[in-house]
Amino acid sequence: MGLDQCAYTRPDDQEPSEAPAQFIWRKHAKLQEFMEQLYVERTGNPADELNCGELELLTEDIEQLKQLVEQDELPTSAGGFFYGHQFQDESAAEYRDQDIEFCAWAFAEIDIGNRVYFSCWW
Repeated sequence: MGLDQCAYTRPDDQEPSEAPAQFIWRKHAKLQEFMEQLYVERTGNPADELNCGELELLTEDIEQLKQLVEQDELPTSAGGFFYGHQFQDESAAEYRDQDIEFCAWAFAEIDIGNRVYFSCWW
C-alpha cells in the first residue's frame, strides 16, 4: 500500500478512470505536497479530497513545478500515512529527471490543445 500518482490527458467525454497514465510516480511525497497545495488553492476543498480525484494542470502550474524541480525546492511534505515522507528528499532526487520530462510533455500536450490531469490514490 502507498501513495500512487499519475498524469494523463483524456477527451472531455472520457471518464478519468479510463484514461491511460502517461506518467506514474510512487510515494513522491514532495510532488504530492505541491499538487495538494495547488488543489486546495484552486478548489477551496481539503487536500484529502484529491484522493481518487483529479486536478487539471494549467501552463502556469507546470511552469511553477518545473522551476521548483530544477531548483530542488519542491515543498516538504508533513506526510500522510502512505506518502513515504520519511524518504521524500531521496524520492525527489530519484524522480527529478522524470519530473522534468513530465513538464516538457505537459507543455507539449497543452500546446496542442489537450488538457493535462494529475490524479492520486492512497
